Amino acid sequence: MIWQEISIRAPHEYVEPISYLFSRYGHGLAMEPDGPDHVILRTYLTTTSRQRRARIEVGIKLVSILEDLGELTFTTLEGGGDWENAWKSHFTLLEVGKRLVIKPSWIEHEPTADQVVIELDPGMAFGTGYHPTTHCCLEAMERLVAPGMAVLDLGTGSGILTITAARLGAERVVALDIDPQAILAARQNFRRSRIQKQVTLARGSLPSPLAKDREFDMVLANISQRAICERAPYLAPALKPGGVFIASGFLQTQAPDVVQALGELDIPVIEEWPREDWVTLVFKKAQD
Repeated sequence: MIWQEISIRAPHEYVEPISYLFSRYGHGLAMEPDGPDHVILRTYLTTTSRQRRARIEVGIKLVSILEDLGELTFTTLEGGGDWENAWKSHFTLLEVGKRLVIKPSWIEHEPTADQVVIELDPGMAFGTGYHPTTHCCLEAMERLVAPGMAVLDLGTGSGILTITAARLGAERVVALDIDPQAILAARQNFRRSRIQKQVTLARGSLPSPLAKDREFDMVLANISQRAICERAPYLAPALKPGGVFIASGFLQTQAPDVVQALGELDIPVIEEWPREDWVTLVFKKAQD
């Protein structure tokens, strides 16, 4: 069996749609930084997987309508190749903020005393740490999560924000997602991280019986402007007085709609984390 490595260079904001294509139709998904604003993504196919290759090529062409991506590169592995080891060999640690380190499970890393390690196997669902919105959510969480908090992660994806909350000291996290593939990926990552006792994972969104009024010190939603605005009337009651809402997944041009939706519920924005064309907003609910 002859294997080929498929690779492409892409800006950070297009990492996750390309990740979805590669992980769905390829075997394995590897990412590594290439300069400050780009990532090289790789996956693997046999030379006989013509239909899967065609689906990847069509998907890349569609993404290229929005952004002029580099060309897909096809490299045959020498001697037939070992795609799994070739895939894993491209991974590196991803450092975020001052203390966070995102680490694939097969990489050995001895953390320093102040580092917080997030062990995550990528390629199964959105949430890699490379996208600007995820990156800024992690930076905001590093500063705002306090030990003992109750946290709601709306649209958990790979579970990266839930794992980070638990590693930073959250006592309890409720993680919700409507995508069954995300639920599967998150469950595997939670088990691998050994945080199952801290986390309640369920398929769904708000409103939810798992999100009672005044239950959470922090709500996380790295989803979309539209989804956040639609769910705002349900997430606002779930926050405790003085609770914090970290909202992301949208462009800076869409931020005013989110600010207005939360402002109408007496939850004003207190901080902005812009990155490239994207922005992460931090809101705080007033004390009684």
